[in-house]
Amino acid sequence: MIRMKSQLTYLKKSELYNDLSHQQDNFFALIDDEVKDHLPDWVRSSKKVFWLKRPEQNKNLHTFGEAVGFFLDQGISRTSVLYAIGGGATTDLAGFVAASLLRGISWISVPTTLLAMVDGAIGGKVAVNMPQGKNLVGAFHAPQEVFICPDFLSTLPEEEWNSGKGEILKYGFLSLNIFEKIIAKESIEVIAHQCADFKNQIVEDDFKEQADRILLNLGHTLGHGFESMLQIPHGLAVAMGIKYLLKIFSQQDMLENWEKMALALGMDLNKLELSAYPDFNVDKFKKYLFQDKKRSHLNLRLVLIKKVGSCFVQEMNIQDFFKKIEAYEEFKR
Repeated sequence: MIRMKSQLTYLKKSELYNDLSHQQDNFFALIDDEVKDHLPDWVRSSKKVFWLKRPEQNKNLHTFGEAVGFFLDQGISRTSVLYAIGGGATTDLAGFVAASLLRGISWISVPTTLLAMVDGAIGGKVAVNMPQGKNLVGAFHAPQEVFICPDFLSTLPEEEWNSGKGEILKYGFLSLNIFEKIIAKESIEVIAHQCADFKNQIVEDDFKEQADRILLNLGHTLGHGFESMLQIPHGLAVAMGIKYLLKIFSQQDMLENWEKMALALGMDLNKLELSAYPDFNVDKFKKYLFQDKKRSHLNLRLVLIKKVGSCFVQEMNIQDFFKKIEAYEEFKR
């Protein structure tokens, strides 16, 4: 079963809980343990919930195997629906479990972080991490529905807010409409709604990333390197990835737009500077880049910015790209 399109449903927490209550007799779920206190009593006591602790650290093949065994022991079947409740790491793992169980079962994503609501829980790219890099083992398996409940945002710690804002900044370069909403300082809920709809449309048109969907990887080539090496949140790393890509390619006008959006979103610019991370090592950083999934033999497929609302893909020899990095002053530490 390969599902290529997700229905986005925006609802209040009370409406979500009412919907879940109708599934009690056949409720299978993989849920971030941190969300437990925000869920109904019957969910917290359910024997068919796999509680995931430290999602990003445990988004690996070992935990994947544990989850698959757990649901098989609980009697999951091909007609069952698996719910994923949590942030992007949780929905990534749960989606991969759903894609693999019994050769693929349906699943529903319930993102509880800003990052997951605008990006991670939408699109069906599900995966686990490997020691060699992020998301290197996975599948394309879109949830049949994504329940987006902004009420969960009131529970987020500052780190999660900033991570989501970093991914929103990416959408500001992909869509002029979203850029204008960010600069106008519209509410995060309104902007998040626009980002989610934008991504869902891109995914519907190009599920397997053969065309425009690759543009959603803006900032991710450098960003995944920053994330893995510096151990910083994904969205923060993506924002840094965009910034330093623009610096490497000397796009001063786009750097100014990057800063305008970062300030409008209330991001801490100091945390987006390499100078804030004394442990950065350019040689180790290049090793992370070499594991980039978008690498084609000896070339990287870089997503670059022409102007706000217009991005494009450019292939570049990875060694030539390394030379650009080595030549850039801020990487010489």
